[in-house]
Amino acid sequence: MSRHGARMSLLAAALVAVPGAASAGPDDWHGGASLHYEASYVHRTSAAAVAPTAGAGVGRAGLRLRGFASRTLPVGYLVGIDLHAGTTNPGGFAYQADLYLAGLGVRLGKRGIAGLGAGVGASGAVGTQDDGVELPVEAFVELGVGSRLRLLARGRAVWLGAARGRADGAPTFAFTDEVDGTLAVRIGRRYRDYGFPSGNGYFVGVAYREAEGAQFVGAVLGYSVDVGSR
Repeated sequence: MSRHGARMSLLAAALVAVPGAASAGPDDWHGGASLHYEASYVHRTSAAAVAPTAGAGVGRAGLRLRGFASRTLPVGYLVGIDLHAGTTNPGGFAYQADLYLAGLGVRLGKRGIAGLGAGVGASGAVGTQDDGVELPVEAFVELGVGSRLRLLARGRAVWLGAARGRADGAPTFAFTDEVDGTLAVRIGRRYRDYGFPSGNGYFVGVAYREAEGAQFVGAVLGYSVDVGSR
């Protein structure tokens, strides 16, 4: 299988998970999917008001997968998964895993996709951060600019359970416990493999986080693939 065929097969797996997409023929559904491999590090830029012992930073690497589909409309049911692992500074094994089970995704013509999703997950760091159950809500947009550039933006608000030390930890957004987001630019190429518009490339950008009463700023870099319906 060619590398383009491998990318298409992997992204098709995201669409199969969407109710109704698997039973539709290739010309019947509308939707899209994106896969991000990424690594990020954010460093604390403000004092921790809630947890003075909060670490100086956290670095993680992993993947984000989103897919949505609909039989008749450009707006479809969205599902996704996040899997990340890394370390805090000072050291402590850190992890974050979320499953997005309810959401909506939309095609922005042939230029991009956007979505809003909610899910459940868990995160923490051994010895430095309380383990907690996550209830995340995420919004994202990917938009092509010309033939080689693509803007990638996402923001996430998280409500936590079983992690009292991390409660009310977003100083700017008092309605939630934690927030994080990224804004990046991807440089790559566009294709029409098997008749489907798709693209891939490497991206770099800025990352932001609020947790445990502190603000963190850093960088994100990675590789992403996207595919849309005909």
